[in-house]
Amino acid sequence: MVIENLSPRTITSYLNGPKRLIEYCAKPPRQISTDEIYSFLVYQKEVKKHSRSTMRINVNGIRYLYKNFLKRPEIVDQVPYPKQEKYIPEIFTGCELKRMFDNMHNIKHRVMLKLIYSGGLRRSEARDIRLTDINRKAMQIHIRQGKGKKDRYVQLSFHQLNELEGYYQTIKPEVYLFNGRKKGSKISEAAMRWALLQALKREGITKKLHLHSLRHSFASHHVSLGTNLLNIQQLLGHESIQTTLLYLHLSDKISGNQINPLDVMYPAD
Repeated sequence: MVIENLSPRTITSYLNGPKRLIEYCAKPPRQISTDEIYSFLVYQKEVKKHSRSTMRINVNGIRYLYKNFLKRPEIVDQVPYPKQEKYIPEIFTGCELKRMFDNMHNIKHRVMLKLIYSGGLRRSEARDIRLTDINRKAMQIHIRQGKGKKDRYVQLSFHQLNELEGYYQTIKPEVYLFNGRKKGSKISEAAMRWALLQALKREGITKKLHLHSLRHSFASHHVSLGTNLLNIQQLLGHESIQTTLLYLHLSDKISGNQINPLDVMYPAD
């Protein structure tokens, strides 16, 4: 997996499925049958209540084990992938976001959550942003090696640029835009989740929202603003336009405008 240049996160995920399978069957993987793999996956779904995405990762890991390592592809050839669930994710309203941002007094947390929203970023992408990735002249942020190990550029909001100046002077980050406890190290995922959880509690927002909801909200608000779907696809770094089509549920208005929703929320004086 390392030679194939899979990400550390993917490698860890691929190892989890086989590990759970071996623990469930209590025997070496070479002795496990296709029927036992089916039984394991049913157990994961019906008893453990794993989501479709977790189930898919389990299947991917088990397929990798038998095809690439044990060289027994016939064991998993008939094992299906879980069917895609169709759902509309929970998102923030513009009013909820503005209220939440305005009442966040921790400048690091406020700038971080605003940046995730205004850039439509994944959690890992926000963690990896270095100071050198901020291009003030082009008003862009260079996202390096995002999902699928692809680079892309996202918008830097004018409002965000102004707030970053104060952030630099107050926090004085080194290397990474959002440092962890030690300068020069990146912020932890747990700290990022905690920052959002505290903000939600403070505002009494009880919807099932998480860090990725900021990305969903960014895309949905762009659709409402009339941004072209192809532009949204590029901003989000989606491989397929089909993934981006999810956000059409909010609006059928599509034009060539590309206004950052954070700048709509905080118009310039």
